[in-house]
Amino acid sequence: MPELSYRIVCYELDDDTETVILDTTARAFIAVTGTLDEHGAMHGKGTHAGPLPLLKRIARLIAEDEQLAN
Repeated sequence: MPELSYRIVCYELDDDTETVILDTTARAFIAVTGTLDEHGAMHGKGTHAGPLPLLKRIARLIAEDEQLAN
């Protein structure tokens, strides 16, 4: 069987304008989207797919990323 891959496309929505900010194909992904409420609290939804060893590696890279940690 061929190896699975995923195509991830993310749009920025500004009124009636859609702008592609991410269009990529990969063997695994971890994605989180969020909305800020009127109190500044973020409410998010996450999803992921791919082989477990690759997901673990991606999660570790995200956890160790200085920009994301701040």
